[in-house]
Amino acid sequence: MPELDRHDSRPHGQGSGVLEQIYFPVTGALAAALLALVIFWSWDWFVPFVDRKAGEALGRNVSIAHLHVRLGRVTRITADDVRIDEPEGFDSLPPFATADHLTVGVNVWHLLGGKVDLPVIALDRPVVELAAHKDGRANYQFPGKGDGSSASPMPQIGELNIADGQLHLVHAGLRSDMHAKIHTTPAQGNTDARIVADVRGTYTGQMLTGHFSGGALVSLADRARPYPVDLTVHHGPTQLTLVGSVDDPLSFGGARLRLTLAGPDMSLLYPLTGVVIPQTPAYNVAGSLDYLDRRIRFHDFEGKVGSSDLGGTLSIDPHQAVTFVDTDLHSRHVDLADLGGFFGATPGDHPSTAQQAAEEKAHEASGAVLPNTPINMPKLRATNVHLAYHGDHIENRHTPLDNIDVLLDVRDGTIDVHHLNFGVGSGRLASSGTFIPAGNGVDARIRVDMEEIDLSRLMQALGNYHGQGTIGGHIMVHGRGRSLAEIVGSGNGGVTMALDEGGDISAILPDLLGLELGKALLSALGLPGRTDLKCLIVDMPLQEGVFHTHTMLMETGDTSTVGKGDVNFNNNTIKYALLTRSRHFAVASFPGPLYITGALKSPSVRPGAEVIGRAVASVLTGFVFSPVGLLPTIEAGVGKKSACADAIREVNTNPAAGIAPHASRPARRADVAARKTPATPHGHGAASKGSDGLSPAERDYIQSVWAGRMSRH
Repeated sequence: MPELDRHDSRPHGQGSGVLEQIYFPVTGALAAALLALVIFWSWDWFVPFVDRKAGEALGRNVSIAHLHVRLGRVTRITADDVRIDEPEGFDSLPPFATADHLTVGVNVWHLLGGKVDLPVIALDRPVVELAAHKDGRANYQFPGKGDGSSASPMPQIGELNIADGQLHLVHAGLRSDMHAKIHTTPAQGNTDARIVADVRGTYTGQMLTGHFSGGALVSLADRARPYPVDLTVHHGPTQLTLVGSVDDPLSFGGARLRLTLAGPDMSLLYPLTGVVIPQTPAYNVAGSLDYLDRRIRFHDFEGKVGSSDLGGTLSIDPHQAVTFVDTDLHSRHVDLADLGGFFGATPGDHPSTAQQAAEEKAHEASGAVLPNTPINMPKLRATNVHLAYHGDHIENRHTPLDNIDVLLDVRDGTIDVHHLNFGVGSGRLASSGTFIPAGNGVDARIRVDMEEIDLSRLMQALGNYHGQGTIGGHIMVHGRGRSLAEIVGSGNGGVTMALDEGGDISAILPDLLGLELGKALLSALGLPGRTDLKCLIVDMPLQEGVFHTHTMLMETGDTSTVGKGDVNFNNNTIKYALLTRSRHFAVASFPGPLYITGALKSPSVRPGAEVIGRAVASVLTGFVFSPVGLLPTIEAGVGKKSACADAIREVNTNPAAGIAPHASRPARRADVAARKTPATPHGHGAASKGSDGLSPAERDYIQSVWAGRMSRH
């Protein structure tokens, strides 16, 4: 115990000295170490960690050269020489993205509270390489969580600054290769910050240039503030401008935009809009574009298409499995030539694009008289359409039509033309049809009705000509093909038409048959100008693309003309014979038959070798053909003793079109497509005819008439 007491009795200051001898060296060493850490600290020590975490998130290698941190309430983190590599399968491309510098500002206090607030993001010379293969794989597809959990909330971003940005997009499926230069402009005074992009390259194989100026990218997430848009695009020869604002652009909550479209052909809008439009002449339209009830509407638009004006509303529902387009269009003045593209013909007075010129050249070379532009079935199936169109007044120097009404639907490639009607005076030219996809073409059923068409209206349109009477008739066609030419060229059906009273034949024939052929026929038939046409009857069944003749009879005040033969739309040729005789029977008046043969576009007209016998036979054949399909009103108009009256009495017997001209609906009868051969005159079959093509009764009658006439001279 005494020993212990002696140790405990040491002065208190001696123990404190020992502690001080230990504390100060340690503190000094810690201070020196902290000072050394401050002096030699490098944020680059965290680069591997950042690379690894970013690579895991993006599913590809990420590397940065240096990392800088400036601490503060808003801590700024800057990465130098940022590089993001391509994913597997795109190794031959340049890096997916690079940037000289990437700076992110983080609000630390908000971060501690669980909220990601990035007051600033700045990119210096970013370069982004985007690519998509034809199989749908793209290098901008990033891995998701894969666990079904909801996505993390979007961070709040204050401003995004881009200096000298570049973007390159190559999309094999869209045949597109575009470069964009992108930069941002800061807010100044009352002018908000904006993002500006200039684009150049190819889109769907066509040259494209564009300029976009919009609100700052960070304002895209501001649902309470409309996002301003100013866009101009030149795609090939097509120009599009879009100016206005979009509500909540990330979810497209609404829009108030002014859209202007201009170009040589509306069909070229398909790559830009996804809406299928037939070929048109040059156009320029402008209207309002908005988004309402989940539909994009281009409404109250007005403009010109060729020589016609066009206005109305177009509504697009992109949320259906197949995009649905509802259109309600109108025109005050219509030039029918501008609507040619809807029928597969060249629209307008002349081609407005190289494609239209090439198609017109191919059409001319084909010798076809009907449009032969193929229907684009993939495009037809890409959009479902409801179209209503009305044209108040038709201005057309070729066709005396007054107005037009169209109502049709396209569903999964099937076209239902409910009606395509033209007003003609107090009458109507009405048509309808159904076109169902079949192979690479369509199975088509077409009906055209001529309903009490006023001849005086036609005469008025043709100039200083007079005329009165009524035209009635029907055309029925059932065929298959890729174009109107192929449909008729393979079709079955018929045409039945009658003209009561008539007008000036020198006006009618050139207009019905074409100027050159019409005048040639007038001359060859020996008909003087201003000859009144009293009656015209045409009844021709269509069998596998060939119109055969049941009846073709034309009466003027002094003459009767009959015809027989074939009009072949399968190979676009005609083989026809006409004969005109005086209604006051005289041998000297018989000029002999007139033959029309060759290509439909340019047939030759030549007289036949027979002078008397064959001429009389042809006249008689005109009387003994089965004349069908005539208006009841014709009999009263031309008298019961005329050849027209004889034909009228058999009006409902067997019209080639399947419908009598005055009927409003098809008669219930066997399909005319079942016919294999045209009817023979009054039951005389081909076997009863001699080598001259005449039956014994016809030969006997000709001989008796000839003998009687000769005995008087």
